[in-house]
Amino acid sequence: MSYKLKSLKKVENNKVVIDLEITINYLKKSINTVYKDLSQKAKIPGFRKGKIPYNIIDINFGKEYVLNQAANIAISELYPKIIEESNIKPIDHPKVKISNIKEDETLDFEVTVEVEPEIKLPNYKGIGVSGISEQVTEDEVQKQIDVLRSHYATLEPVDEGREAVKGDFVILDFDGKIDGKDFEGGSAQDYTLEIGSKTLFEDFEGALVGMIKNEKKDIRLALPKNIANKEFAGKNADFSIVVKEVKRKILPKVDEEFLKNFGEYKGIEDFTEYLRGKILEQKQRIRRERMVFDIVNYLVEKSNFDVPEPMISSRITHMMEDFENKLKEHKINREDYIKSLNITEEQFQNNFKQSAVREIKEYLIFNALEKAEEKNIEPDDSQIEEETKKFLANYEKEEEKNKVSDYLKNDKGKKELSANLRRKNLFDILIKNAKIVEVIDNKEESDDKNV
Repeated sequence: MSYKLKSLKKVENNKVVIDLEITINYLKKSINTVYKDLSQKAKIPGFRKGKIPYNIIDINFGKEYVLNQAANIAISELYPKIIEESNIKPIDHPKVKISNIKEDETLDFEVTVEVEPEIKLPNYKGIGVSGISEQVTEDEVQKQIDVLRSHYATLEPVDEGREAVKGDFVILDFDGKIDGKDFEGGSAQDYTLEIGSKTLFEDFEGALVGMIKNEKKDIRLALPKNIANKEFAGKNADFSIVVKEVKRKILPKVDEEFLKNFGEYKGIEDFTEYLRGKILEQKQRIRRERMVFDIVNYLVEKSNFDVPEPMISSRITHMMEDFENKLKEHKINREDYIKSLNITEEQFQNNFKQSAVREIKEYLIFNALEKAEEKNIEPDDSQIEEETKKFLANYEKEEEKNKVSDYLKNDKGKKELSANLRRKNLFDILIKNAKIVEVIDNKEESDDKNV
């Protein structure tokens, strides 16, 4: 054993004091490392680098210096292992106090470090949550079928002289000017547009209704205030429009030929039941997500504890690094981005801090919950096996499946999968014990039964 943990005690403000000693042999190994390093780097007249005797190093640098350097090396090397085996989670840099350092004795020292706080949980049984309906209506199934039909629709020219209506596709040329000058995005040739799709300005698309093939029209409209180019926001623009073609969308019939686009189905009823099942899965997911959202909000609001400053600073640093990297990827200037939000730098920093505090609160709360429900949320082998199969089912290529399968079999993958399942099992417990208020037609109906 390279070190011995003599005692560990908690003191005020989430601090832990660890009393330790490092063995003589390990300290001597670190002392030799210091001597070799100094022998290679030191410039001492009369001696070649790498050939300087240790006693000459002591004379020039002092024994105390060598021992202190050796102590720093030994403590730095062993610190991660000490923390892991002590089962604590530091949130700041440690303060080290050496009480005894001699060449032929153990290195005695004390580590004081601030750790994650142990929080007091609010009552987490019986939390009120909204239960969004899972009922699948015939209208919802039909809408899904209509969406699929739209994806496979064809376009055909309308009868000569027929006016364009909402939902038609038009091919047009348009030329836009502001104060008699061209502006970016204001002109196009052979542009295909679905009227009413809000692809372009709403007033622009509205002006196309009633036009026929080869008709020309000049219009003036005020550009929206929320357009990307703020230089033109709210300004009047003049457009010259020529409609070159008007086409209508032809939806395919829902028959056996149409169903071939989606796989093998026995008939329309079989396909409809498949869609009904997919919509149900989506609604079940939305219902659960809403319950999880309500639970998290409740726990954060009801948890009364202060987040340690070192945790906030560390989280803000990571968040800011990610933010700056994203700005660089999109070639956006930080000042311009903040200006686009119409807030000050101070408000921007405060928003970051609030987000960091919220994230840390959630982290600490759910760590505490997992500890409280430890015996009830640990996944068994069958659950791990089932979750692995579900995970692998997301990949079609055999090469990808094998790569993911290998990852889930190594220690890191197993740990990650187990952590995800523990969190899932925890939410299952919280939802099972929640007080659900069923949402029916956007109205809430209390249900005192647990589900």
